[in-house]
Amino acid sequence: MSSPKFNFNKELLERFIKTAQPYFLPISVNNSRWKLIALITLAILSVISISHFFLIFLGFILDIVFPTFINELAPQFKVYVDGLKNNGLVIISLIILSLSSYYFFINLKNIGKNLRPWVLLFTIILLLFSVTGLNVGLSYIFRFLDTSLNTREEAVFWEFLWVYGIVVLIAVPIIASYRFTRLKFGRYWREWLTDNFLSRYFQNRCYYLLDSNSNISEIDNPDQRISEDIKYFTSVTLDFLIDTLYAILTVVSFSAILWSISKTLTLGLIIYVFIGTWIAVLTGKRMIRIYYDQLRLEADFRYSMVHVRDNSESIAFYRGERKEIKNIIKVFSKALINFDLLIIWQSIIDLFQFMYSNLMRFPVYILVAPLYFANEIDFGTITQAWIAFFQVFGALSIVTNQIENISAFSASIFRLGNFDNAMNEIPLNEENNRNKINYKLSDKISLEKLSLMTPGSNKFIINELSLNLEDNNLLIKGQSGVGKSSLLRAIAGIWTLGKGSVIKPDYSKIMFLPQKPYMNLGSLEEQLSYPKSKGEFSYEEINNSLTKVSLEHLIKEHGLDSVKDWSRILSVGEQQRLGFVRILLNKPNIVILDESTSALDEMNEKNAYKLLLENSIKYISVGHRPNLIEYHQLSLTLFEDGTHKIEKI
Repeated sequence: MSSPKFNFNKELLERFIKTAQPYFLPISVNNSRWKLIALITLAILSVISISHFFLIFLGFILDIVFPTFINELAPQFKVYVDGLKNNGLVIISLIILSLSSYYFFINLKNIGKNLRPWVLLFTIILLLFSVTGLNVGLSYIFRFLDTSLNTREEAVFWEFLWVYGIVVLIAVPIIASYRFTRLKFGRYWREWLTDNFLSRYFQNRCYYLLDSNSNISEIDNPDQRISEDIKYFTSVTLDFLIDTLYAILTVVSFSAILWSISKTLTLGLIIYVFIGTWIAVLTGKRMIRIYYDQLRLEADFRYSMVHVRDNSESIAFYRGERKEIKNIIKVFSKALINFDLLIIWQSIIDLFQFMYSNLMRFPVYILVAPLYFANEIDFGTITQAWIAFFQVFGALSIVTNQIENISAFSASIFRLGNFDNAMNEIPLNEENNRNKINYKLSDKISLEKLSLMTPGSNKFIINELSLNLEDNNLLIKGQSGVGKSSLLRAIAGIWTLGKGSVIKPDYSKIMFLPQKPYMNLGSLEEQLSYPKSKGEFSYEEINNSLTKVSLEHLIKEHGLDSVKDWSRILSVGEQQRLGFVRILLNKPNIVILDESTSALDEMNEKNAYKLLLENSIKYISVGHRPNLIEYHQLSLTLFEDGTHKIEKI
């Protein structure tokens, strides 16, 4: 499968929004995108307004508790706080808080159950502003500390050292809370998005269609997309968006400091970062495709190993070890070849990032040092200039420094986007498919001019089959490949490609028993109760049902609560008898048996059909054994040319 062609473009943005937005605001809401932008913008403005009032309050407290600091050591801060008390600014902040509260309130109905992400997001933004404010404050403290050392002002040095210690003590819980809230947000988002994808994955038989139909071949490894790509998407999205906001705050906060020190230095920094970002984006276009291929190839390698584990007994019987090793190494080699390409591009990016990061020191020294030697700035200003330059440089270089993560992240967006589109298109394809079987509900099963088609072609494997079972039990016969299992799938409702009608009971009244019964990951009681849940049947019901099929020893040997790999512990014959226990417990109206007694001896097979008759359960069987005829009243023989023959027994 060739890799898709994609880029940093509108398609990538659309897929990102489609995947990320529903956690905050349903896409079905009118103008949802603009409402989401408005809500986030107002949340940020609200935090700015809260910060405005907090700084005024902080200035008031410092003026009472530490007047020396605010009046003598940091008079600029006092001037700044007095400016914030301007009536116009106070009125604007109050208007923003009122407008934000009102707009959020009128959208509560649209937000619905998604209130928690907004609370967490608002908390993160508030903590983010606090962290930025602490960084700005520390830059001034370091400036005063270095200047006092350079001018040997001991009293000032010790004053600011105490201030530095107090600020660090305040910063510790804020930064810890900020980190904790970010991680918790990512955890909740992953839980919600995983539940969302899982619910749609199991709707409309998506899990079955995406696995078995070759016409949707682009969707490889759905398990990895749900387990790994969603985890990566939520964590990186959150990190990147919050880091971007933090970068904006940093640029706004420290650019003012940098501009006051050297306008030339500020303009030079912007030009330098713009060139670096442009080069990084060009490189990232290539990296996205490589990461996309690597995710797919690594998943293929992991699946090949899982395939061996699931089929180890068959491989051992065939002595197919050499063949399996060859196949696995072939898949692994493809992943390694692509990884070699990834190494080359990572090395190129690492070299670029090293040069980019280290060369940026020159403009600071070249442009600031002459100002110091000319006595235009004090020694501490050099320290503050370096801190401000480094902060702004790091903020503006977010794309350059994170190009590898962004490339991998972009690949995961496309994988999730493809997966999301495929799941959304399945019900649409089925609704718009002209060659679709019509299903009707009834207490009994009958077929009206039913024709079945193979996927991807117009070939009919069964033509114009009409059959009314009434109270008859049906035996389906025919050579391999004539469509026996396909007919069972059509009756069960999981094969819809064809035409004609299937009249049958509701899904809850039908059970399907394949040749190798499905063993889920659970306890013995969960195996026996499937598809119902543990605890829905009493111990007496379970034990009696096991006794009827000669499996009562399982409780004594294993216990109902033991969790084991039942597909390996139980023989195929035991698994088939366990399937009949499920039927006895769940009591469906009709059972569809696809060679479900092939591993049983004649006595156990006869007993299984006897139990169905005793419980008045109708059945349709596929099988080749001649003795199966005695348990049925109607026979259907399918032929290779699509014709059929119906006989009464």
